[in-house]
Amino acid sequence: MAPSIRQSSNIFLAIVGFLLSSIILCDAAPLTSRIQSRSYSNNTLSSNTTTPTGPLSAGSSPITTGIPSSQPLATIFPDYTSQYNARNGAVDFHTTRGLVSRSPTNGGADITTLVTFAVDSRYSSNMCQLVFDLEDSSSSASGSLKAQLFTSLAPATADTETWPSGNLRDQPLGSIDIVAGGRATWEKGSGPGATADGLIPCSTIAGKIYGGEIVPQGDSLAVSWPAGQDGIKIIVW
Repeated sequence: MAPSIRQSSNIFLAIVGFLLSSIILCDAAPLTSRIQSRSYSNNTLSSNTTTPTGPLSAGSSPITTGIPSSQPLATIFPDYTSQYNARNGAVDFHTTRGLVSRSPTNGGADITTLVTFAVDSRYSSNMCQLVFDLEDSSSSASGSLKAQLFTSLAPATADTETWPSGNLRDQPLGSIDIVAGGRATWEKGSGPGATADGLIPCSTIAGKIYGGEIVPQGDSLAVSWPAGQDGIKIIVW
């Protein structure tokens, strides 16, 4: 029996409804897929992006040996760089350049450099590395290319013409072999206050004013660098 006009109309509407539903579903699927894809991309970016990190937590184990493989947290230059004259005890405070020099003809007027560091207390759980670089184009080095590093009983605070202030040298940290155009290397076993790589626990100096001295070794040495840009610095790991 042939379908009635009403039946034909209902069949036609059902077919149209099915087709419209299919079209809506097809359009909706790509939209859902794009949202998921965007969310995935954000998660991937977040997991692969390196973000600044703070000091090690109290429960973390600090690095105790060897140079860490991670990126340094901070590089700290001296707040003050001063020059000390070994012949008369005079201090030229807060100079624009560091200078370490010795000559057999200078009559004992060796020049050492006094530095003053301030290491933030937030690094107390990290490792600090004392390094000496000569990478600036205005830096120079000649002679023995050897120096000794010492701590100071108190850092320089003003110009002086003679003792008793002087350099106030304290404990030896060790000896370095200076590299013109690069980073000095620590002589192994050269001092009790630093490892062969200059690594010390930041806890020993964090939150304090830390004074030091760079002293020439050998019969002849001349090393110069722009203060606060090159030379001695502390790297926080």
